Amino acid sequence: MRLLLSSAALLLLAQCAFFPPLGTKRFSRDVHELQGAAPPHWSALPGIPTSAATGWLSDFNNTRLTAMVRQAVDNNPNLKAAAARVRAAQSLVLQSTANLLPAITASGLSSRNQTPSDQRFAGLNQINNRFTATLNASWELDLWGRLADDRRSFKAAADASTADYHAARLSLAATTVQTTVSLTEAENLLALAQSNVATRKVQLGILERQLDRGIDPERAALDVSLSRADLARAEATIEQRQATADQTRRTLETLLGGYPAGTEHGLGSLPAIRRGIPAGLPAEMLLRRPDLRAAERRLASALATESEAKKSFLPTLRLTGSEGRTSQEIERLLYPQTALWSVASQVGQTIFQGGRLVAGVRSAHATYDAALQTYASSILTAFREVETALAAEQFLLQQESALERAAAEAERAEKLALSQYEKGLSEVLTLLDTRQRAFDARSTLTSVKAQRLRNRVAIYLALGGEF
Repeated sequence: MRLLLSSAALLLLAQCAFFPPLGTKRFSRDVHELQGAAPPHWSALPGIPTSAATGWLSDFNNTRLTAMVRQAVDNNPNLKAAAARVRAAQSLVLQSTANLLPAITASGLSSRNQTPSDQRFAGLNQINNRFTATLNASWELDLWGRLADDRRSFKAAADASTADYHAARLSLAATTVQTTVSLTEAENLLALAQSNVATRKVQLGILERQLDRGIDPERAALDVSLSRADLARAEATIEQRQATADQTRRTLETLLGGYPAGTEHGLGSLPAIRRGIPAGLPAEMLLRRPDLRAAERRLASALATESEAKKSFLPTLRLTGSEGRTSQEIERLLYPQTALWSVASQVGQTIFQGGRLVAGVRSAHATYDAALQTYASSILTAFREVETALAAEQFLLQQESALERAAAEAERAEKLALSQYEKGLSEVLTLLDTRQRAFDARSTLTSVKAQRLRNRVAIYLALGGEF
């Protein structure tokens, strides 16, 4: 038994080192070709990296936003489910590891039987007792590394589950920030709409008083009708933006792991991005993305499964042994003369199974090919996401700058139109039009600022974290 256990320990260490999966070179070549498809730098930001970030949440410089992300990570049930899947995958690794080691069991047996009374030989006991206690061991020697491949497959799958968890955590953090920004945007747009309604009510009151005084009644009636129509449209905008804010609020509360009561509030004002994107981000950063790491680990798991299927054609060697005591009297069970033991070895070779093993190899190879193409597709998708988000950063920055100028000019035009209307130099239609333009310009500017913040989060998500 001691020899069996010591041999198991030595061979367990040896088989992991000397029996890599079949197709390891092919796997390395495939992964190298896919990862080598990355460009030397992102086309949207040519140049050499000049700085590095310490954490993407710090770029927003908002403690409440950081606290909300932490709350989501701590309480979100989907993330907890991902963590549970990691634990389940790790347990499967332990189970597959156990197949590499000897299995030792203990058993006890007690029996009592009676022999027939018409036995030919005199002196036989009519009633016989038997007590047996044994320790049994069995071990399949992993001569070709088949069981080691099985463990590698489960280990790679567990690594993929861990990467999935980190991907889910990063995605949750990004979604929480984006949803918080969207809620803040909705609340700011709602405040603009409410301010717009208040201004139009004051204007409508002035026009109605002019109509009551009988000053140019036809023109006054037209002005009142136009003002009432614009006020109704502005009030409808409030209802629309309240609905958007309420929906976003409940979505955020769900992400935070709480009941969607609709009581959460945004940040008050949109946070400012602390710094720009460093020029010339290296494309190698993309390979740290958790979802790509998960895809690569699933490819490795498929390779190990294929290797295990191929090695099923090879012979198997199993050692068994037992040691114990047996006696007719339980009090004599520990006496040395009651000892029993046995040692055996068994060699097995598959001769015919109706093509089951061949089909298993083909299935495993097809699974590897599918995992390879999934990995390739994931890399291409990641390239697109990064390039698109980096390009959008430039577009949104320029759009925000143009809208700031447009909003400033629209507000100036609104003041001039109001002054001219009060002096009787312009019609109310001009005033209403300029106010609508100013309102639309402020609303659009707020939306673009929020979109730029969400796009910055998309960049962090596409790159797999900070840069």
